[in-house]
Amino acid sequence: MNKTSIKYQILTILLCSIVSIVAFKSMPQVVMAEELRVGIVDINEIFDKYDKRNDLDQQLKKAEAEFKKEIESKKKAMIDLNEETQLLDLGSENRSQNMEILERKNVELEGYAKFAEKQLTKKYKDAFETIYEEIIKEVNSFGKEKNYSVIIKKEKPNLQSNELSDLQFKIGIRTVLYNSSAIDITPNITERINTRYQKEKPQEK
Repeated sequence: MNKTSIKYQILTILLCSIVSIVAFKSMPQVVMAEELRVGIVDINEIFDKYDKRNDLDQQLKKAEAEFKKEIESKKKAMIDLNEETQLLDLGSENRSQNMEILERKNVELEGYAKFAEKQLTKKYKDAFETIYEEIIKEVNSFGKEKNYSVIIKKEKPNLQSNELSDLQFKIGIRTVLYNSSAIDITPNITERINTRYQKEKPQEK
């Protein structure tokens, strides 16, 4: 390859580079990457400040109290029957009948206690899922309205733990180590979701 051929190749590369630069600069602005807008949100804080969550907590506590009241009532009935049974003669027909009733009531009590625990667990689970889904829906709605590129969940540091494995887990799940308060949208979401809930909340008669 002679020097003339080399010069032509270099000239061709330079011309291609110039054409590429000119073409890039002439591209419409819509092709350029949009400005990245980032938001940070504390889901746990919204949970704590969501009015609906507080209302659901009251309902769940009421349901729990009703279950406990029923269990205590069943226990008292068994205690009363047992005291009555102790006054009956050993080997008597009435005493035998009462003992059978006590045994049956004890089985019923254990079954009811398990039922109550299962029902309460389901109610708490359903309430948690409902609140979480509503918060995420509100975050998505806010993000779309305000043209956010991404919204990241953050958690307040709580490193108190007696177990090393638990401490390592808490450190591992942290996703945000620092953020400017200017991009924290937690107060915005809290205000929006509470306003929406108060409008949709059935009015007490």
